[in-house]
Amino acid sequence: MLDPTRTADLLAAHFPGLAPALHAPATYPSVHRQLACFAAYTRAAATADALLRLQRCFAVADRLRNDGDTALAAAIESGYLHCLHLDGTARGNQLARQLMPSRLYSAYAHQHYAPLP
Repeated sequence: MLDPTRTADLLAAHFPGLAPALHAPATYPSVHRQLACFAAYTRAAATADALLRLQRCFAVADRLRNDGDTALAAAIESGYLHCLHLDGTARGNQLARQLMPSRLYSAYAHQHYAPLP
């Protein structure tokens, strides 16, 4: 299992350009802030049509969600997926559906498309 306190280091290892933002004093102590920063990076990849980087972002998020402890999995679902903001356009939905690993997409779809009570 992945330790949530190592999330910033793992993300920085996969995405070196994110390291300064992830290790900033305001971001580093908070997994939720780290994941919001990672979501912004992912969203920028989608906006730039950097599909390989976007797919890699989704793969790393899926790994964090599935290999991390329950707190990190919940943070991915409540923080990262919520902050993606890909659901505003048909293109964003298509990218999510096509590039997210199936388990991550299931969590994304459940959060965004589940019927309201």
